[in-house]
Amino acid sequence: MSKLEKIRIVLAILVLCTSAALVAMQESAPTGVVINEVELNPAGFDTDKEWVELLNRGDTAIDISGWTLSFSYRGPGTLAISEAPQSLSPGARYVFVFPGLRLRNAEGTPIRLYDAEGILVDETPSLIDPYDDDNTWQRWPDGGDPAWPGLWLFREATRSARNE
Repeated sequence: MSKLEKIRIVLAILVLCTSAALVAMQESAPTGVVINEVELNPAGFDTDKEWVELLNRGDTAIDISGWTLSFSYRGPGTLAISEAPQSLSPGARYVFVFPGLRLRNAEGTPIRLYDAEGILVDETPSLIDPYDDDNTWQRWPDGGDPAWPGLWLFREATRSARNE
């Protein structure tokens, strides 16, 4: 076998491995409805001002009735997204405001989204926000990137708008 043939074989193996890694990353990236932005510690008093923005990254409308969010407030808790519309259209956003409570913002607890059957749909990393300001944790770029599914940035809030 010539040196050129060996180089071609090595390059072919590298291309296959890279392609397989990209496919694996895309399969592990969230699709459909994702948690896109989280406000843990807004300026001023936090009660009724902390929120989670959901984004439908998919190509079809998704019924989010009966879905829940888990959080940490004086211990773990779960709330139904009861006032949510029945269906979230492709590209649509829904902002859920945590009613009458304040999230723990210094302990790094993830927020999880469950569908009506209780299946985990998406979750954030453990987020901490010790700053009493208008910055939020945002999936970046907007909706996430299949090559970087876990990339979250702490930036100025973009509630109900694209994370840019």
